[in-house]
Amino acid sequence: MTDFRDISLLLILTSLICCCCCEESLTSVIQRLNQFNRKLHDNKKEILGMEENVLNLIEVSKTALRAELKENLREQVREAMFEILHGNSLQDMVKSEVISELKLLKRGYHQLKRQMAHFSKSLKGLQDKVDAFQQPRPQKAGIWDGKDSYDGCVTDKHRLEVELYNCNVTAAYLKSDIDRLLAVNETCHSEISKLKQSLAVNASLRSVQGVNTSSSSPLPTSVMTPRPPQLTTSGMTARPSMSTTSVMTPRPHQVTMSGTTVRPEEEKRRILIAPRWSHSIHQFRQLNIHSNTLSVYQYLTMIRVSSIAYIAKTKKLLIGLYSPNKILSSSLDTSYTTVVRGGVWTHDMAVDEERDIVFMSTVAPQYAIGRMSTQGTDFTAITYLSQYGRWPEGITLDKKQKQIYVCNGQSMFLMTYDGQGFTILTRGTHMYAVIWDQTAGVLYYNNEKKLMRMIVSSNVSTEVTTLSVIPWSMRLYRGTIYYGSYSSVSGNSASVGAVGLTFNTTPHILQSLSIDKVPGLYIQLIP
Repeated sequence: MTDFRDISLLLILTSLICCCCCEESLTSVIQRLNQFNRKLHDNKKEILGMEENVLNLIEVSKTALRAELKENLREQVREAMFEILHGNSLQDMVKSEVISELKLLKRGYHQLKRQMAHFSKSLKGLQDKVDAFQQPRPQKAGIWDGKDSYDGCVTDKHRLEVELYNCNVTAAYLKSDIDRLLAVNETCHSEISKLKQSLAVNASLRSVQGVNTSSSSPLPTSVMTPRPPQLTTSGMTARPSMSTTSVMTPRPHQVTMSGTTVRPEEEKRRILIAPRWSHSIHQFRQLNIHSNTLSVYQYLTMIRVSSIAYIAKTKKLLIGLYSPNKILSSSLDTSYTTVVRGGVWTHDMAVDEERDIVFMSTVAPQYAIGRMSTQGTDFTAITYLSQYGRWPEGITLDKKQKQIYVCNGQSMFLMTYDGQGFTILTRGTHMYAVIWDQTAGVLYYNNEKKLMRMIVSSNVSTEVTTLSVIPWSMRLYRGTIYYGSYSSVSGNSASVGAVGLTFNTTPHILQSLSIDKVPGLYIQLIP
């Protein structure tokens, strides 16, 4: 064997090589920890910014709510309630109701603030752990005493890797918590909107009844709010759980992974029934679709109703009257109405909410098809129909192709949104009601008591079924056509019926109404 004279030098060189490798590995780990520490600091700033935004939103909402309450309630409600309530009782009543609702909002805000404080404590504890790992390592990096020092470095490296993994998991949970806080923010907006509607409904009820002075609040529903991530005794991060908090909201919006808000489609649960052309004061009725129960819609009482439509985007009703000719607007489930257009007598209206357009069949100022915005502005006539005999009746829209279908009792017409391409599709008798099925791409209309289906592309009509009455107005919802009856002579009976289009097409009467001197019914589906 060959003797190595400088074996001690070789051992020293080997030790130095191992030391350099471990130092490089430890340095990279420490650099990653420094990067994560900066990310934690940035996340903490974002959370503090969100807290400030929530505070600003609440203050802005309170200011806007008070201003709107003053504008809507001061002039109309105070005059109506002055003879019933004495002194400043109405102001005190509204003030107490606003205070009670704001207390609930404030309670939810404080709960959110406590959760934010808990998040801050968790972040601070995590930062202290990172600092504890960072400080002693540089001091020990240059101290080696053989195998024990190398093993200690490997152990520390493993611990740092485990801690780094836990920090990554915690960061992922914090990101998910931020998404949930955005959902809570949307819920606050929905809560404020519901509060406005509730106050308007309560004030209107008191103005009509004059005796119910007890405050009412919307039904609470359970909304999920996140709990902060918790560190277990083993150093791993526990997955956050969900707790339920009572928040007043009709139906919260859904927040997607990209952060965009999707408005859920409201389910139609009621049929609003309005008496047709009655010269006597009648109150609107409502029919529950699921239970088939008839009740009084206590918010609207008027005469000479000539049409009715619903705008889901703003939750408002459009009501046409004649003598005097005008179109009114009313929020759903309130008695307060405003005139959006005067001098117009319309027999039916159809709304294209995406384009903010209301189309209508008008008798005055002329026999025509008119259009206006949902706010009543930009009114114009796109097609005049006086040369085609009777005035126009039912109207419906193909919103994809931007086409209008109108019947006038004797014929069915087709035209575009700008009044071009006018075509007579078919003729008949007592053709008053028409509805377009956007999903199937077919047209339903009546010819006397027959319910007809037309494929417009081929202009071929087939009979679906025979009704027991002549329909005056029709609405389509989830494969069922609902219709209100027509009577050529003022009688004391009218009805609302339904026809299923999917399986059984046998028509049946949902409810018969004994209303004196009403020649028919207008119907409208509402939530």
